[in-house]
Amino acid sequence: MSNESEFPKPVSEIIATLAGIFRHQGRAEILELLESSHARFDETNYDNLNGGTYTWALRLEVPVPIYAAIEPRLTAIEKGIEAKLTTIGRLYPNDHIGGVTITPIAPGSSLQGERMAPSEVEVRRLWGKEGMRLFLSHSSTHKIAVTKLKSALSSYGAISFVAHVDIDPSLEWLKEIELGLQSMHALVALITPEFHTSLWTDQEIGWALGRGIAVLSVRSGADPYGFAGKYQAVPGSLEQPDVLALSIVNVLLTSPRTHGEMRRSLVKAFSAARSYTMAISLKNLLVEITDFTEEEKESLRDACTKNSNVANAFHVPSAIYATIGKLSELENVEDEIPF
Repeated sequence: MSNESEFPKPVSEIIATLAGIFRHQGRAEILELLESSHARFDETNYDNLNGGTYTWALRLEVPVPIYAAIEPRLTAIEKGIEAKLTTIGRLYPNDHIGGVTITPIAPGSSLQGERMAPSEVEVRRLWGKEGMRLFLSHSSTHKIAVTKLKSALSSYGAISFVAHVDIDPSLEWLKEIELGLQSMHALVALITPEFHTSLWTDQEIGWALGRGIAVLSVRSGADPYGFAGKYQAVPGSLEQPDVLALSIVNVLLTSPRTHGEMRRSLVKAFSAARSYTMAISLKNLLVEITDFTEEEKESLRDACTKNSNVANAFHVPSAIYATIGKLSELENVEDEIPF
């Protein structure tokens, strides 16, 4: 990029706008790409027509795992992002966006762009593994009950962040909370009578709303208020963590903004089911889903043959095969054993 010129809007604002568009369209894969990228505009051409017309290219450097996942569809994804940029660019007739380039960047490599979200290394350290990342906003009074809810949610493949439990005392706790808020997929506000007295819970909700992240309020002895109050709340009790966890998961599956990530988490949890009961519980949710990817269907199919807790759970393989449209495979399924 030349020293004399730059794109009229900061690249962070452009990426935030793009992320908002793709988030509302339920394009979780592209949303993750954008939020994980280091982004910059490069000036690629200048013409003195009409007082000076610039052409820009958007460069996105993304972590290697994200790049590897999209590489087979790289050209289509680049063109899809460019099409959205063309719409945004109509506001700037002298600044034309003429291309999008996505390249992989390994940890430790020299980064040239502005980072849009926490690094992959930071996210993996905080959350531990892949899955639906839920920030559980709560009063410290209920940290034991919230920890039990975290455990119940993990059975569905959801990874929960509980500030009063998950922060290593050796780390700067405020930075860790910020990292959780920056990298969460959704925030669950556990509205108890003590919730509003906390110095942090309102700020956590505000952070989520500011990022355009889904906020799910749980009415547990008190009603939602402020901006969170405009969304319908789910009734629930922290004294019944298993029941509450299922209610939360059902809402996350229903919302277009969280459906994709929750669906992927359920598939992973099903593949690793640790008991017949867990396999049956997950099956009851999976059979209601109609938009599995081919890769997810393959994972479900493998679980029905390779995980004994799934294969031998009563009516689970047959229900899964019917759901993913592979009825013919029922002939190869051995007699199922009731648990």
